[in-house]
Amino acid sequence: MVRAILVTHGTLGQSLYDAAISVLGPQSGASVLSNSGLSLEQIQSRVRALVTDEPTLIMVDLCGGSPFMACCALNNLPGDTAIVSGVNLPMLLSYFTKRDKMSLLDLSQTVERDAVRGIQTRQPA
Repeated sequence: MVRAILVTHGTLGQSLYDAAISVLGPQSGASVLSNSGLSLEQIQSRVRALVTDEPTLIMVDLCGGSPFMACCALNNLPGDTAIVSGVNLPMLLSYFTKRDKMSLLDLSQTVERDAVRGIQTRQPA
């Protein structure tokens, strides 16, 4: 199974996680980390403490934001890791429903695609 770490601004990660479990039921293997009040080094330290030797998908909210920058600067993590930015509810639901069936590389590409697929514009009728 591929583990996940959500690293986001404020309470966004926890809110997305709560929404996902309201749809799918209780889920294990995922951790949530807020950047609130943390320096880049503190974010890195906390992410490093959460990474195991299992494959890990790190999902961050904003490309270029402090969670993204902190995670991209991490070196020498145990196990395989991938970072995907733009976490949203479709991405998280995709992760939870496919994490047991795919490699980390395939899963990271799939959740990115599913996140984008979940964004649509509709014109009023």
